[in-house]
Amino acid sequence: MGILYVDGTLTIGGVPVNEIAETFGTPLYIYDESSMRESFLNLRGAFTYNRFEVLYAAKANSNIHILKVFKDLGAGLDAVSPYEVLVGRMASFPPESILFTGNSVSDDDMRIVANTGALINVESMSQLRRYAALFGNGKISLRLNLGYGGGYHSYLVTGGKTKFGLSLWEVNEALKFARDRGIEVIGLHTHMGSGITDWKLYQNALLELLKIAERIEEIEFVDVGGGFAISYRGSDPSLDILSLGKSLSGVMEKYRDSTGKELKLLVEPGRYLVASSGILIARVTDIKKVESSDESTYFVGVDTGMGHLIRPALYGAYHEIVPVKLAKDAAEIEAHIVGNYCESGDVLAHGRKIQVVKEGDLIALLDAGAYGYSMSSNYNLRPRPAEVIVRDNGKVELIRKRETLEDLVRGMFI
Repeated sequence: MGILYVDGTLTIGGVPVNEIAETFGTPLYIYDESSMRESFLNLRGAFTYNRFEVLYAAKANSNIHILKVFKDLGAGLDAVSPYEVLVGRMASFPPESILFTGNSVSDDDMRIVANTGALINVESMSQLRRYAALFGNGKISLRLNLGYGGGYHSYLVTGGKTKFGLSLWEVNEALKFARDRGIEVIGLHTHMGSGITDWKLYQNALLELLKIAERIEEIEFVDVGGGFAISYRGSDPSLDILSLGKSLSGVMEKYRDSTGKELKLLVEPGRYLVASSGILIARVTDIKKVESSDESTYFVGVDTGMGHLIRPALYGAYHEIVPVKLAKDAAEIEAHIVGNYCESGDVLAHGRKIQVVKEGDLIALLDAGAYGYSMSSNYNLRPRPAEVIVRDNGKVELIRKRETLEDLVRGMFI
């Protein structure tokens, strides 16, 4: 059902947002299960290749209840830490459906993952040598850095001159090392960045992976990663999923027909599947008008901030901010929407035109389902918000409790 206004009231999954906020308090993350399902089915439907699989990128939103939504839809799991693997197992993902892609990976990381049965995606010669020392042989995949990447911020580019993956000049060394020690390389993987809008980057990456795959007898899959861009505002481009699906399916079908090998094709979306399904609800707590010689500046303070949604402060990311209740013929002001953290960078929106609000009003930050709660913190010793999900049947469920003082100090008493 999505997120839309009904008679001037913002709704999510058909339920008025103000009613949910009244029940569970603010700040509050709310997710719409139907939106997640729709995004997943749209993505899967764009690919005609028979052996296509989606791995949900747990880092986007690792709440176990959301993991279960995608597990039930038939997704596998892209995990970047041992604990994402462990929570994935708690969510009933079969170990063979989990791919662990860490970086700066420790021996302890690999031991934890290996004990679950999940596949380890090796991203450096150091890791490969230590894998052999720890386990002798086994099955792995290799993460390759193809020398290029993309993304809407430098922090989000993972291909090219970055810390991620084996360089192409190391591939021969890695394959020889694996063969000599009886390690089977069953997959090739790359990840180029996050917020990529050009589907041709994925096509080029897939073609390069397949060239290398021709040299690996035991190869079972190729994985072009995730990072599919969505539009956070009307003027922003998004990745053309239909063109992506058509292109990559065509490449895989041509490879199958020419080699006789029908490899699996994997992708690892996170943002594309959950971002637009989630909103962060905040209550206006303070309004300031700062006068200067030439202008007036408004600051609208709310009961959330960078500890709950760090993307605007960290990346300069844009999130649409809307009132939960529309007022007829309401005037607009241009204001900075600021949080309640002791930090000048705690700004959720700079110079944003919004409906005139008053203290106590509710506002919603849209497209907050990805990299919201999963990147949150207890900075300023503030508790993190509750999370709720609106199920397909309209039932609203609490899927994570709001933190308390006891949660904040629990680890201090040892």
